[in-house]
Amino acid sequence: MVRSTPWRLVWREFRGVSFDPQKSDLILAERGFDLAHVARVFPGFVLERADTRLYVEPRFQVIGELLGELYFLVYTPRGRICRLITAWEADREHRVIWHEYR
Repeated sequence: MVRSTPWRLVWREFRGVSFDPQKSDLILAERGFDLAHVARVFPGFVLERADTRLYVEPRFQVIGELLGELYFLVYTPRGRICRLITAWEADREHRVIWHEYR
């Protein structure tokens, strides 16, 4: 069983954002936006928690708002660079969490 960590409202800012262009194209085809678009939640206030599943590198889950839309993102920090892994529109549960914290 994976235990969730609590959400924290934090200001998150990176020197840059990177992602796999092929993964971004796939997300664009499936979800109607790409990783370059959702990367613009940074810099900004986001809800963030550590992803406690076992990966080679630490991962974080983020709920962030961009142009009135809420998104759920997964990233890993690489120094001061954010490496986006995936993203999708926030589901109902994440929207409720966002509005409770904000």
